This record gives sequence, C-alpha cells and structure tokens, in this order.
Amino acid sequence: MTTRKKIPIRVVQPELEEAPPSPVLPVEEAPPLVAEAPPPTPPTTAAPSARSAGSQPTLSSEEELALREELEQWKDRALRLEAEMDNFRKRLQRLADERIAADRERLLRAFLEVADDLARALSVDGADAESIRQGVELTHRSLMNLMSREGVTPIEANGQPFDPAWHEAVGTVPAQQVGQEPDTVVHVVRPGYRIGDRLLRPARVIVATANSSS
Repeated sequence: MTTRKKIPIRVVQPELEEAPPSPVLPVEEAPPLVAEAPPPTPPTTAAPSARSAGSQPTLSSEEELALREELEQWKDRALRLEAEMDNFRKRLQRLADERIAADRERLLRAFLEVADDLARALSVDGADAESIRQGVELTHRSLMNLMSREGVTPIEANGQPFDPAWHEAVGTVPAQQVGQEPDTVVHVVRPGYRIGDRLLRPARVIVATANSSS
C-alpha cells in the first residue's frame, strides 16, 4: 500500500493594471438662472349674477302702498306731537304770567291799606305833633304786619357780632369808647330784612373795632 504525499499548491494571482486617471476637464461657469415672470393675464370680469344684479328685493304694489300709508301715519303723529308740545309750552307760560299778575295784585292790595292809614293821618285838621306821631306809628305798624304776612322778618343787628352775610358796615368806632367787644354792632343806621334764609336787604351798621397800635 502506497502512501500519498500532500503537495502544497501556490496560486499566483495576476497583477491588475491601474487604469490611468481620467483627464480633468475645465467646467465653465453656467450663467445665473433668471426666472422669467409669466406674462400678465388680462383681468377677467365676472359676469354679474342674477342675485347681484337684483340685490334689492322688489316690492309689490300692495307692499309699496302699505309702506307709504305707514309713513304718512308716522308723519301725522310727529306733527300732532309737535303741536301738543307747543300748546303745552304756551299753557305753562300763560299760567306763570297769571300767577305773577295775581301775586302782584295781592301785594298791591295790601299796600293800599298802608296808603289808607297815611291818608287818615294827614286828613286830621289841627292835629298836634302827638297826633301825627300816633298816626305815623299806626301806619308803620300796618306796614310791618303786612311784611310779616309775606314772610319778611327784620335782621337782628344791634349788639350782635358783625356778620358780613347779613350786615353792611358803614362806619367803625373804637371798642373802648363804646364799651363793647371788637367786631360788635353798636348802632344800626338802616335796618335789614330777610325772607326765610334769603337776604332781602342787609342791615347798615356801625361796628366796634380794636384800638390800633400807635
């Protein structure tokens, strides 16, 4: 029996030839791309639709007649209201004028009583000074009663602190001379009157003042 020997086998691969490098060709710069604008399209006019052509609804003759009648009714109401307001203003003005006239007549009627008292005092023949004084006092009392009925009251001033809201100072005197406190009314030149809280006429007074330092 023969023995087999293993003989190594060497495989030689053929060398590959390198391909020569391809020549580099110069690249020309491409011109910039310019986007061309599309040609303008002519404006298209939309055909008017039937709804836009007649946007306002058409009224029938009956509806138009009803609207006209309603408009006339509103006009008539406006004229009536304007006439009523004018008559109301005239009525108020007439009532105000009548009220003023009535108050004037009532006041003048009351002053007639004072005039009658003066006439009686002057009609006395051979009257002495005392009779004349009594007649004047009676007339003055009648006048004060009339003013009281009208809500007129005299302003208290003599011996009161001076109040510019009710008093009008027409003179001053030293406080030590009259024995009064400063800013005190010492004499009433002309009495003042008021109607409630409203001033009718201020009282003209003389006021005591502190002695000025020399």
